[in-house]
Amino acid sequence: MDPYKYLNIRFNPDGSLTRNGAARLLPPAPAGETVDGVNGPARRIVHSNDAPLNDANGTTVRLFVPSGPGVGDGGGRLPLVLYFHGGGYVLFRAASEPFHNTCTALAATIPAVVASVDYRLAPEHRLPAAFEDAADAVRWVRSYAAGCRPLFLMGSHAGASIAFRAALAAVDEGVELRGLILNQPHHGGVKRTAAEESSVDDRVLPLPANDLLWELALPLGADRDHEYCNPETMLAGVEAARLRRLPPCLVLGRMKDPPRDRQRTLVEALQKAGVTVEAKLDGAGYHAMELFKEDRAAEFIAQVTDFVRRHAGAGSDVHAGRSRL
Repeated sequence: MDPYKYLNIRFNPDGSLTRNGAARLLPPAPAGETVDGVNGPARRIVHSNDAPLNDANGTTVRLFVPSGPGVGDGGGRLPLVLYFHGGGYVLFRAASEPFHNTCTALAATIPAVVASVDYRLAPEHRLPAAFEDAADAVRWVRSYAAGCRPLFLMGSHAGASIAFRAALAAVDEGVELRGLILNQPHHGGVKRTAAEESSVDDRVLPLPANDLLWELALPLGADRDHEYCNPETMLAGVEAARLRRLPPCLVLGRMKDPPRDRQRTLVEALQKAGVTVEAKLDGAGYHAMELFKEDRAAEFIAQVTDFVRRHAGAGSDVHAGRSRL
């Protein structure tokens, strides 16, 4: 197969990429979007706005703020979820319809303030650009958490790997995290795992397309054993004492997701280091199914909602309290 054709992209002579199949970009909705409860009867309004992150890099954050039943009655402060979207470091934006909708649903259902980072994409900005943007976002979010708003970091797919590095940056800077949510973290390596070998014609992430995404994202000349790709290489450079400072982690996976073997490697390393890990790696279906299957989306939102509510901590009522930004 031609992975460029499959991904509907074209590599240009100047090193940029033409993304012909990009998902529709949705504008922010400051007046609010009405959201029916994903797993309940509550109907809430979610207001969204874009805020600058780093003007020099052209990065922004899209904020999702809920209001409505059960939000704003008890005077507490809602959790804040700092979110990183997926797309292999190459595709999608914070405004891309699937991820905008995911953040809207999370904000309404938990309820929580969700801050979705519009980080720089490869190959125009190869790794570690996205990780640097994540560190910017951690510094930015400190003023909103302000020591009294329960703070969670979360990412989907490649965004989960960004969230992991953001969490390390956060604990290094003394930022208190209540939880880390890694949804189908995207990793790779030169030597194929059994799951990767069987994914040549995967219906969502076929092996040639997966390889191309890594080729476009990694530093020039790097192979898939680079620390930005291979979790074993990455973890070899992180001391166990540093890992132990991470908050409780929720790691989600799917039985037919090509990176699933490497997700287990990550979970085992975290557990060995003493991190509290809730691993649910046997979800039904393929990579990123929660973006285009309603039943998988409802399951995913429920899993994240349960985790955030349980870990928001004493003194924070996640069911009541107007979020104040």
